[in-house]
Amino acid sequence: MIRRHIKLDRKSMELISLFNNISGAIIKDCLIFESPENNSEIIIFLVKKEDVGKAIGKAGEHVKDLMTKLQKKIDVIPWSDNLEQFIQFILNTTKNSIQVQNIEVKESRNEKKTVIISVRPQDRGKAIGKEGSMIRKIKELVLRHFEVDNVIINTKN
Repeated sequence: MIRRHIKLDRKSMELISLFNNISGAIIKDCLIFESPENNSEIIIFLVKKEDVGKAIGKAGEHVKDLMTKLQKKIDVIPWSDNLEQFIQFILNTTKNSIQVQNIEVKESRNEKKTVIISVRPQDRGKAIGKEGSMIRKIKELVLRHFEVDNVIINTKN
């Protein structure tokens, strides 16, 4: 279910190299994400789960250093090749972590796979995000790394 071939552009490779040099962490991927808040870019690093502490640094020093150098917001997300755990990691990078109640993969007759994420009713707004930014971030990361065709947040009770 994992996508094996991920193409990195030159900018992403440079960012991975820079962050690796600052932190010493093993970085699996780098993605530049457009956020609707202030029309800003967020640089998302997927980091080997065991290296997240190393990537962030003591009191967040590595992330702060990189944010200062690049003048951009940085997200560090632990990597997992388990789809459910990976989605949980993405949702836990927000200021208030979002509790996932259920993750279901449904396959339609035409073999398209849709991931349906169910969250607590009070977390729905956060899971969708401002102007749909959180669900776009989840979708972009999941579609990039897993053999699925769509990701949706279940908005029913």
